[in-house]
Amino acid sequence: MLKASAAQVDLNPVIGSWMTGFAARVAPTTGLHDPLMARAVLLDDGRTRLAIVTCDVIGFTPAAVADMRVRITKKSSIPSVNILIACTHTHSGPTTMPFRGAMGHLDAEWLAEAQRKIVDMVVALPGELRPATFARGATTVSGIGYNRQDQAHAIDDGLAVMAIDGADGVAIATILNYATHAVVLGPANLLFSGDYPGAAARAIADQRGGIGLYLQGACGDVDPVVYRDRGWGTGTFDDTRQIGEALASAAMLALHEQRASRTSDVHLRISSKMIDAPLDPPPSPQELAVTVAALEADQQKAAAAGDSMSEQVALAMLEWAHELEQAVATDMLQHALPTELFIAAINDVRLIGVPFEPYSDISLRIKDGLKPVQVMFAGYANGLYGYCPTAWAKDQGGYGADNSCRWFPRMLTAVGYGADELIVKESVALAR
Repeated sequence: MLKASAAQVDLNPVIGSWMTGFAARVAPTTGLHDPLMARAVLLDDGRTRLAIVTCDVIGFTPAAVADMRVRITKKSSIPSVNILIACTHTHSGPTTMPFRGAMGHLDAEWLAEAQRKIVDMVVALPGELRPATFARGATTVSGIGYNRQDQAHAIDDGLAVMAIDGADGVAIATILNYATHAVVLGPANLLFSGDYPGAAARAIADQRGGIGLYLQGACGDVDPVVYRDRGWGTGTFDDTRQIGEALASAAMLALHEQRASRTSDVHLRISSKMIDAPLDPPPSPQELAVTVAALEADQQKAAAAGDSMSEQVALAMLEWAHELEQAVATDMLQHALPTELFIAAINDVRLIGVPFEPYSDISLRIKDGLKPVQVMFAGYANGLYGYCPTAWAKDQGGYGADNSCRWFPRMLTAVGYGADELIVKESVALAR
């Protein structure tokens, strides 16, 4: 029979420190609009324990997550392989990874304290376990995101929800899973915020009680429609509230319509597998030399014009180019990324986590391959390397498919052809 517990902790970002997520943001924070939280739920079926953690930050490196999982295991009875630590990917949160350039202003002291809080929160959960029930629901919510790479391609607008309640019927936790980039608030915003995922977590907690958690889905190519309809970076806090409330209300309706799924008879199974996600080969020395020359010209032009933002971007890209040159010269260039696929079965639900910003087709194909099983697909899970585009996006090129890697640590070339197919094939096989 199921037992569960949940908790949350305020990560308390430092006012006056820098946010990350936008190279166009050229000033530190001036305040806090809404708290940045880490939230967790622990499920126990009597044989297996599963911890699900969500954090209102852009992402953690796989190494940082591995360290937190090991520390949790040393202090509790939760195996590290049974812990999923995912991030909502808000672009209005503090720097939590060593990005290049203006996005990489990292407060190491704050980050260490935030990670300690996450560890301690999860470690305390076994002592709070109590009899519980599980219910799930799913629906479609349109009009929130659009495919920013190519609007002719579909997005995953499925909303999945899991409700964990006490035996007394009082909510312990509710998990929402949806996919749209958490960039409603653009680079002009200087107030810390969980963006719409934070609003959604608060809204579902307000409506049901307990702890609300938001799992970010395959949103690598999905921006909020406010960008398409009103212009890039034009979103407001009112927009984040409206999106959060819309998702919470849709989740409530889905749970009501599928209320027969509520049960205390829950069986958990957890699996993971390491795969090697291929990376693109490097440009030729001649191509790289042309790129470096162009970046140097951009930097000099921006400096002469007093355009500090463009100069910082050019300098960051030059840093990437020189790192790539060095890696090629010393034969130290990575050709693949060791990637953890995390799969948890919660009765007839499959929770799948990957450490990328996945494109929509990846989750759509996984869901199609597992029908009629309900899938909750989480990107930014147990680490973040960067974007994982699909083949059609690689053919088109552009930021997510080609150039975004230049901002990410360890990413000197982009995730290559075939990574999407490998993730889909292996995830479906494990989930089955």
